[in-house]
Amino acid sequence: MVNNKSKTYLLPLLSELVGFEKRFHKNIVNTYIEFSCGNYDNCIGILQDFSFKNPDYTSYEHRFIKNSLFRELKDIEDNQVLYIFDFPEEYLHEYNCFKKGQYSRFGIDAKELILEYFAHVYKDNMNAIPFLMKTKQVLFKDQKLKRQMEKKLVVKIEDSAELAGVPNLEAEMFDTLKYKTNENKEKQIDNNIFDSKE
Repeated sequence: MVNNKSKTYLLPLLSELVGFEKRFHKNIVNTYIEFSCGNYDNCIGILQDFSFKNPDYTSYEHRFIKNSLFRELKDIEDNQVLYIFDFPEEYLHEYNCFKKGQYSRFGIDAKELILEYFAHVYKDNMNAIPFLMKTKQVLFKDQKLKRQMEKKLVVKIEDSAELAGVPNLEAEMFDTLKYKTNENKEKQIDNNIFDSKE
């Protein structure tokens, strides 16, 4: 599965208010901003691998569900869960810019948050340096990246052009035809487990 661009450019903006933990980042399969399973305007879906056998993850999920931005969850076969959140109001400008592929128009605070998020997630992972550099270059419309692209593509790129393509909204759609949801199976969460820890 190819990571959607929303995983790079939008997920970190939600993280500030939801509080994703670095150790569970590997559980995130993909993210979505369009849904065939309902009307979720200005939302983001996070598809995650889930294990009931891990009490730490169950507690982590409970924090998601209690978050004020949480909208709904859908159980997916193969031990996956789609968590749907309202996108934070303070970053709706970035959400709308993202849909148009206008990454350089993100606010400076949003750009810094994206870079800080991945620097934290990939700390000490030398293999992530090219990804971090490219993300920074796209957000800040770096001239070095522009010249590299012009040379590779043998074209002149206008100064007004972005340095990454518009997101593929078909790929950014969570399609229930591709995933089998367990509509009849309610996730059992024993709230007593968590009450004692709060």
